[in-house]
Amino acid sequence: MHRIPRVVSIPVLIAFLASAFFTSCGGQEAQEIKIGSVAPLTGPISTYGQSHKNAVDLAVEQVNEQGGLLGRTVVVIHEDSQGDPLIGANATQKLIEQDHVVAIVGPIPSKVGMAAAPIAEEAEIPIVVTGTNPDITPGKDFVFRSCWTDDFQGLVMAKFAYEELGATSAAILYDLGNDYAKSVSEIFAETFEELGGMITTIETHPTDAIDFRAQLTNIKATSPDVFFFPDFYNDANLIGRQAREVGLEAQFLGADGWDSPDLDLATLDGAYYTSHFSKEDPRAETRAFVEAYTEKYGAEPDLLAIMGYDAALTALDAIRRAESTDGEAIRAAMAATSNLAAAQGDISFNENGDPTTLPAAILQIENGTTVYVMSFQP
Repeated sequence: MHRIPRVVSIPVLIAFLASAFFTSCGGQEAQEIKIGSVAPLTGPISTYGQSHKNAVDLAVEQVNEQGGLLGRTVVVIHEDSQGDPLIGANATQKLIEQDHVVAIVGPIPSKVGMAAAPIAEEAEIPIVVTGTNPDITPGKDFVFRSCWTDDFQGLVMAKFAYEELGATSAAILYDLGNDYAKSVSEIFAETFEELGGMITTIETHPTDAIDFRAQLTNIKATSPDVFFFPDFYNDANLIGRQAREVGLEAQFLGADGWDSPDLDLATLDGAYYTSHFSKEDPRAETRAFVEAYTEKYGAEPDLLAIMGYDAALTALDAIRRAESTDGEAIRAAMAATSNLAAAQGDISFNENGDPTTLPAAILQIENGTTVYVMSFQP
């Protein structure tokens, strides 16, 4: 007697395979802790995003080499904001709703952080931004920051110009559509005048401008001792070059937006700018980060690398101390962060979720390289 083979219908077979697939994937995902990262991986400031991505990957790799967190492997999902607030907001939404991340690091720059922070706050997912605009964090419970803010940076450069360089007059040029540049410029001007200095003129330009000669000619006519232009490196390169062309002889000053491998060191030779760290810093944690990053990527880290690394370190440390992937538990642990030995310095948070103890470094461009000048403590 022949056995009649059992026929399994295609729909039943597909259902069975799908069940097996999702069970398998679910088992794998149960062994992972997913965090998100938002940065401009493409676009005009993509060097920032690439540095940020590299550093976040490094932090996650180091944690996984030590056994991961809560007995599970950490996975980071990177999203490209292109430096655009709307794209960054959508990327943040995607990480939360589709990828189900338990924490987010980034975004940069500040205008993207301003768009993403309310989304994470509403979803009750902790986010550690790497933007410096002071308005990103206040009034929010789930939003933190891995760097000092523009009010501190603007104050530092104004004090440096007035007290260390002996400048008594300053002119300013910034991108009117850049929240970061606007914020730093306003604090610089306010502090410089409070110290006794004079702002000879404040000029602005639209985002994506390529010709600044009219504004620079106006600035030259006021004969300032120092010229402060805290735009991102791509604009700073053009502004510096055209300032030389129109014969502006003031001392050039910049902010942390200059800190990029693509900064035109030849054009901006002699200029000073603020940064979140110096590669020459002898602090053990800073040296360890610089050495690990350089060994892995074959290039020294810039400020977005160290800010991204510390953002990831802060999130990972909070998950470890929370002993949970619950958003509220991670938030509570993050808020309680005290003297976390990070790459920039020891991190403790104030009531706004901003670090209270990180120093600012003054760097000078000198003969094709950047040289550490001094640091300012909060």
